[in-house]
Amino acid sequence: MADLDKEIERIEQGDTWDEADQVIKVEVKKPLDKVIPVRLSADKWEALRKEAAELGIGPTTLARMWILERLRQRSKAEV
Repeated sequence: MADLDKEIERIEQGDTWDEADQVIKVEVKKPLDKVIPVRLSADKWEALRKEAAELGIGPTTLARMWILERLRQRSKAEV
């Protein structure tokens, strides 16, 4: 706990940049701006939520991943 207190004090004093720190460039993707409501039965929602939790993601993220995966498959099939 003493290390945490020391780190908080260092940050509060404005000494947050260390010579060993690296600058990392991050590519920002387009924001998601469309929302689609999807109705599921309680048992299907629970199954989705459970599988998502096992993967360490939220259920809406998993649903979005599955939709995008299916769209990619269809796109490849059409080529």
